[in-house]
Amino acid sequence: MTAPPRGVPPKKEAPPASARGTATTHTDHHPTRHRREDGFAAPTAEDRAVAAAVAVLRDHGYGIACRCLDCNRPITSAASLARMRGPWCAQRAGVTI
Repeated sequence: MTAPPRGVPPKKEAPPASARGTATTHTDHHPTRHRREDGFAAPTAEDRAVAAAVAVLRDHGYGIACRCLDCNRPITSAASLARMRGPWCAQRAGVTI
């Protein structure tokens, strides 16, 4: 076999047919795989920007918090932040997320 001309990457050989998955089989059986048919939607650009900002803040020792709408106590858990109520106030109000 001769070497390819300069600047041209060498050709890769295809794996044998027995090693390749078919169109009906899935070779990736990860239990947390996000699939569109399961209702998963890809994150939007805004979601990715928020996640990146939160990661930078956490790397520098900061966190995200707000105050409960009912009792004005600080809340930090993701579920409480989503409903903007602490666990006790959410239970009293009958709010679930």
